[in-house]
Amino acid sequence: MSQFGTDIVSGSETPPYSGGSYEDAKDDNANAHSPYVTAVKSGDSSGISGSSVHTDADFSRGSSNNDDDDTGAKTKMVDNITILKYLLDSLSGRDKFAKIIKYALDILKLFIEKSKKNLTVLDPSVLTYYTKILKNLTLKVALRHPITVVKVVLLSLLKNFDRKIDFISQQLSTFRYILRFGGTPFRLFSLLGKFNRTRQCNFQVDQIKKIWFNEASLREFLDLYYGIFDELDLLYKLKIWSNKSFYSFVSRQESLSWQYDILLSLKDNWLSLQNLQRKQLELEVQLKVQNNALLLSPIVMHKARDDASQSPIRKQLLSDLNADNKSELLIRKQLKAIKDEKTLLYLDITRLSFDCMANTSDILNLKTPKGTYAVLSLGSGLTGLVKLWIMAKRKLCSSND
Repeated sequence: MSQFGTDIVSGSETPPYSGGSYEDAKDDNANAHSPYVTAVKSGDSSGISGSSVHTDADFSRGSSNNDDDDTGAKTKMVDNITILKYLLDSLSGRDKFAKIIKYALDILKLFIEKSKKNLTVLDPSVLTYYTKILKNLTLKVALRHPITVVKVVLLSLLKNFDRKIDFISQQLSTFRYILRFGGTPFRLFSLLGKFNRTRQCNFQVDQIKKIWFNEASLREFLDLYYGIFDELDLLYKLKIWSNKSFYSFVSRQESLSWQYDILLSLKDNWLSLQNLQRKQLELEVQLKVQNNALLLSPIVMHKARDDASQSPIRKQLLSDLNADNKSELLIRKQLKAIKDEKTLLYLDITRLSFDCMANTSDILNLKTPKGTYAVLSLGSGLTGLVKLWIMAKRKLCSSND
């Protein structure tokens, strides 16, 4: 369930339930947990998923304040063109750019429609009359009625441009569907493997709970649930089948499955954020205690030199305080790594929130201002692109080490 979404402005790509919204708005997030969608999210790595939590081992990649100069030098080696090329070479990057372009065009289309309406609202009869006269336009007519002539020319240009935007938007939507297509057989194969493991353990209750009653299994079901209806939707667009009533059901289920995945991913991200904040607080307290101990150590050591009755353990502890404190560097590295992870989580939560608001208005058929879905989906796409950009930059920088 990665890069999902649907067209929304024209509503031509989805039934009344989804208002053409689901297909193109679905981000390459929710399905990041499925091992079979990695091809579509190859550029996102593990951080694309709604619950993009890195392990403690990832903290070792953080750099301390003392390493900032080196890190900056390495970052400069990876210019924006290299990062852009890297993203365009990945399926997740292409999907994200396609999503942004599509919804930007949908918003532009709304603007053009509004402009056309404003051009004709003042005096539509005059515009109609001069539209005919423009076929034999003369300099005299242009000088006598310059504003009207400009309006008529703009209407003509906007009309053709409007059609082109609509065509490009629909093609981008289909392109994103194609990027996601093909994962369902692998998801089914994974579930069959779980059924075989269940059969081999003689259907013992404790083993069944261990295999099936966990979040990983829930995500696999959601992936399969969404994948089936998403791929059926693409087959409908390719005119492999054409039952409109069944298509309405497919589109409705597609939107619902995406919503479930969004909510689950938001929950995972929120728990991950809370966990990182606890770790950050613990490390900050540890660092503060360490710094205070180092400040006090000279005074304690001065007194200890005058006290010959010091125990060996006490002397060792005092010696450690004065030694080069490598643990402080490690703590600072971990704090920087946690800060970086929190940035990704904040971006992911923001992206998921945009998707959730857009899809909720679609599922509940809320009466929102025209273009609301496109604006929310564009916000989701831009936020997701920022996250992909940061992750790609980190990966390229680390590869240069």
